[in-house]
Amino acid sequence: MEQHACIPSTPASGSGRHCATYGNWKFQPFAPRAVRLGGEIRHRMDLTGEKILHHLDVEELFVRHFRHRSMKPEVPGGFAGYGMFLDAVVKAAIHGIGGDEMLRFKTERLAELIDTQSEDGAITIFSGPPGYWDNHDQAYMIQAFVLDYRHYGNERALQAALRLGNFLIHRKTSVNLGLETAFLMLAEASGDRRFSAYCRDIFLLDQTLDVYDRMTPVNGVAHVYTWIARCLAQLQYRQLTGSDTPQLRAGTEELFRRVFSNYSSISGSCSGGFYWGELWDDTQIGLGRWGETCVSAYLLRCAAKYLEFEADPRLGDLYERILYNAFFGAQSEDGLRQRYFIPFNEPGQWYDHETYCCPNNLRRMMFELPDAVYFRTAGGIAVNLYTESTLDTPTVTLHQKTRYPESETVELTISAKQTFPLTLRIPGWCEHATVNGTPASPGWFSMTIAPGETVVRLCLPMEVRQIRGTMAQTGRIALMRGPLVYAVEMERNRLDPHAMDLLTVDNTQPFELTKDGIETTCLIPNQDHPVKKVLFTRFSSEKRTRTYFPATLAGTGENDSLFQPSLPPERVNRGK
Repeated sequence: MEQHACIPSTPASGSGRHCATYGNWKFQPFAPRAVRLGGEIRHRMDLTGEKILHHLDVEELFVRHFRHRSMKPEVPGGFAGYGMFLDAVVKAAIHGIGGDEMLRFKTERLAELIDTQSEDGAITIFSGPPGYWDNHDQAYMIQAFVLDYRHYGNERALQAALRLGNFLIHRKTSVNLGLETAFLMLAEASGDRRFSAYCRDIFLLDQTLDVYDRMTPVNGVAHVYTWIARCLAQLQYRQLTGSDTPQLRAGTEELFRRVFSNYSSISGSCSGGFYWGELWDDTQIGLGRWGETCVSAYLLRCAAKYLEFEADPRLGDLYERILYNAFFGAQSEDGLRQRYFIPFNEPGQWYDHETYCCPNNLRRMMFELPDAVYFRTAGGIAVNLYTESTLDTPTVTLHQKTRYPESETVELTISAKQTFPLTLRIPGWCEHATVNGTPASPGWFSMTIAPGETVVRLCLPMEVRQIRGTMAQTGRIALMRGPLVYAVEMERNRLDPHAMDLLTVDNTQPFELTKDGIETTCLIPNQDHPVKKVLFTRFSSEKRTRTYFPATLAGTGENDSLFQPSLPPERVNRGK
């Protein structure tokens, strides 16, 4: 039986798009084991799990430093990243990646790390005074331990986390990335309110970002990853405590105001800077140290969490833009290498280390992707991402069949025991979507599903779009189709650097969609063969080179549907 019905929802303030609200929290995630993924996302998860199990020397990279502590451990920047790595391993096991082998690996690695815990509760690589990033690593150990307790009942892991948390409180630890979330997880799992109180009284988690900025002299809120991690913790604090004050909301509201502006690039990345490369940067240069992978991972995580408070469909649009471009672009096609930065207008470099933040944040986030596909609403289900998958609950089984984002069709087969509302996200880039033949405007499309079997067919037409560049890319265009950004590979198109610099898109000619990408006519002035067919392939391709090009018809194209072209001048600053 097929059904369709469009139920108007309440417009979000100032957004001009349909935005449904559901109870105190807008959306709520399903339990991880309720969701099984296939398709491209599952493929990427499997690649990441395969690398963890079979292509990393965990003993050499991580474990030996904890067994044999040193005054100056031989790890980049004094940060092992083992807590992040183990957090990824636990999440992989929860979602069934790597099967029984990952389960054994998880259990053994957590146990051996706990065996290194000192009587005072410390788990560290330092034999003397701790390094600056020591409590940063310990924060993610706590998260991994608590997560294992939550999903596998590992009491020993919870006790190790409590001992480590008590150690940090006893030595009056200062705030560092990940600690607020770790302490909140401890408070929730153990019922010990000292940890949430420490977040409030010492980490000043319920205060503004200006207060936080003065507490963090190394990074501060000019550092994008730091800002997002703090906002994520404030969202978690609001859920745990029920607090909802202007001070708690302001940082996240300003975060997404920036993200939906010139601070974000077409690929979804939003950090840059000539030397550091991890700062707010609205220049749109897109070269060198642009698009830190930690920022992409944390922005995905924070966007999914914010959906639980504000059911703004742009958050889902943002999620898929980052996911299929900047985030997947940070991983090689065989899953064995990763990038620290993902510049959008030059190739980018592979990162040499496995023990720092970006490789492990990529792994952590990879195994959180299933949590953002479906959400519970008031008595119903919202579909946020389109990907081959199955949602299985006591009353509903929903299966998605699709090749999205390459394909514009999604088929949902639903078996329901009772009537419920189904809500579908219609992306902002799609002006002519249909649900079972009924036009569906960008935003949330709601329909009532009756008991029995229902088939819902969603069509998201994906014409090739010419996106106008801004700031440093003014006068140039980039090509998009659906949520995917396309770029040119020099080698594949047999282009030398000189020809690449002269390449101009002839947008008087049609764009042809092929199995490999988008083929179009380009001009190369001052060459023996000035007209050339050029293939644009997905931005996530590991050999992509450049995204923006001049066009024959200057000024054509359209503004990016997701990111606004400018910020109010009085608000354009890097830190405050």
